[in-house]
Amino acid sequence: MMQQTISKLDAVRAQLDAAIEIYFTHDNLIAVHTLTAAAYNILRDIALKNGTKHPFIKRTFVDEYPEQKRKIIKDFINYPENFLKHADRDLDISITLDPQLTEILLMDALAYFRDKNESKPLYYEVFKAWCGIPSEDLDERTKVLTETFMMISRSGGKQEFWNLMKKSNQPNRSG
Repeated sequence: MMQQTISKLDAVRAQLDAAIEIYFTHDNLIAVHTLTAAAYNILRDIALKNGTKHPFIKRTFVDEYPEQKRKIIKDFINYPENFLKHADRDLDISITLDPQLTEILLMDALAYFRDKNESKPLYYEVFKAWCGIPSEDLDERTKVLTETFMMISRSGGKQEFWNLMKKSNQPNRSG
């Protein structure tokens, strides 16, 4: 492996791409959550510095609640990532990691790129499609067709959906 010079956004894109690929191909919730949380926290810091709204959950959503509830919500959201990073306070316990929290954080992290001119993570559209979110620039008829196709594609499960999406993104080598 060679040395690389990377920006914070390069790191975020790489972490999100790895999280998405693992999500579809290995079903390793621990790795997906860890990568998503790392990328999410970088994006949160960038958003704080730039004054933007995304990622939304750990900032805007939580800040809508009174201080007492805010702490409860932050602890709920942050506990799994802290559990997976540290062993100083909870060495002898186990947790139940909920994939829905991971998926919500992943969707929220990806939403950071929605209105940005920066390049999106490579698998941005794949995860959006899996979640049933069609591209914004489609007319209504095409949206309905796309949503129907994605629903049928998702019915085979994550691995089959990933394989289909990877195949559809391969360059056409005929001719």
